[in-house]
Amino acid sequence: MKIYLIGIGMGNGNTMTEDARNVLERSDAFIGSKRALELVKNIDKPVFESYKPDDISKYLSEHGEYKEVSILLSGDTSFYSGAKRLRKRLRGHKTEILPGISSFSYMCAKIGTAIEDTEAVSLHGTDKSLMCRIRDNRYTFALLGRAAEAKKICSDLGAFGLDDCVVHIGSRLGYEDECIINTLPAEYDGGAADPAAMLIDNPHNNNFIGKHLSDEEFIRGGVPMTKSEIRALSIVALDTEPNSVVYDIGAGTGSVSIELSLRSHDITVYAIERNEEALKLISENRRKFCADNIKIVNGEAPEALSELPPPDSVFIGGSGGRLDKIIEAVIEKNRDTKIVVNAISLNTASAVIDIAERLGLDAEASLITAAHSKRAGKSMLMFGENPIYIFKLRRKNSDDY
Repeated sequence: MKIYLIGIGMGNGNTMTEDARNVLERSDAFIGSKRALELVKNIDKPVFESYKPDDISKYLSEHGEYKEVSILLSGDTSFYSGAKRLRKRLRGHKTEILPGISSFSYMCAKIGTAIEDTEAVSLHGTDKSLMCRIRDNRYTFALLGRAAEAKKICSDLGAFGLDDCVVHIGSRLGYEDECIINTLPAEYDGGAADPAAMLIDNPHNNNFIGKHLSDEEFIRGGVPMTKSEIRALSIVALDTEPNSVVYDIGAGTGSVSIELSLRSHDITVYAIERNEEALKLISENRRKFCADNIKIVNGEAPEALSELPPPDSVFIGGSGGRLDKIIEAVIEKNRDTKIVVNAISLNTASAVIDIAERLGLDAEASLITAAHSKRAGKSMLMFGENPIYIFKLRRKNSDDY
């Protein structure tokens, strides 16, 4: 059996390739969602309505008499398509993928932007961060799950200070009633219909990914902040991946959370803090840097961690005297979590070592001192910060990090 995974483009099929049309004409059966199968309703051949790989695989195994079967997939098979999962599930069959026109390329063409200048993300069934992408790129394309999401995105643009962006909202692209709304976020009052997509033009984009921030760039109050050099070394010690889940416990001003968020658009940082002034500062810095990949958690650890997903890395800048319980809770969520603890006092440093021994963790420590130059009359003198212990904790017998 030969199986074709066919991108049908959008709407009424006008954005499907001629190769795809030829394959449909000679196929023995069609598989797809209800909307996709509308394109072949006038072809008198068997159809199976499903988009689930397991159901499709079972159907194919029950119909060995078919020589060629076409599976119809909306949009382009190479852009957030079910083709990826289907191809894996259909190993053992001969498969061929035929592309269609995606809403991404279609919208770029309609607006007059180049694909290579545009960041693309799908919000359909995912919890991807969008504001940080818009911050870093002139053009950002978002594939929406529902048209109603467009209004929330416009509201978020205003909340993060991105209200001078121009939004292009594509409604029912490829259909006869297609509509593209071009407006400012504050002026969008709804009106788009499903399916929908957005292209956001940020004329003042400023790429922060991978940038290290100076202390002066943060909004600060009377809350202690992890200083620049210590912040940089602590983040290196956390050894995060692009899609890591990270806890910042005792987040203070949010400086560590912000810098972690700048490692990747797909990293998720939970800033856990109990102090009201600190929570306000975290929120203000989150807005300033458009860091919507930071989730602010108002509460005290370890109780505040109970509903959070398991972390890959954890930074503990403040523990409120509950360091042992916090580390225990973190290890219970993920025994392979990488933990970094900053300690300014010998008491805390000693406690970290004792906790690591009791919990069977490897502990590695660095003592960091930093000094900065200042003018004193005609002389330049060095003024030192307090020395800080940076502890890296990890389960014994695991690979070094």
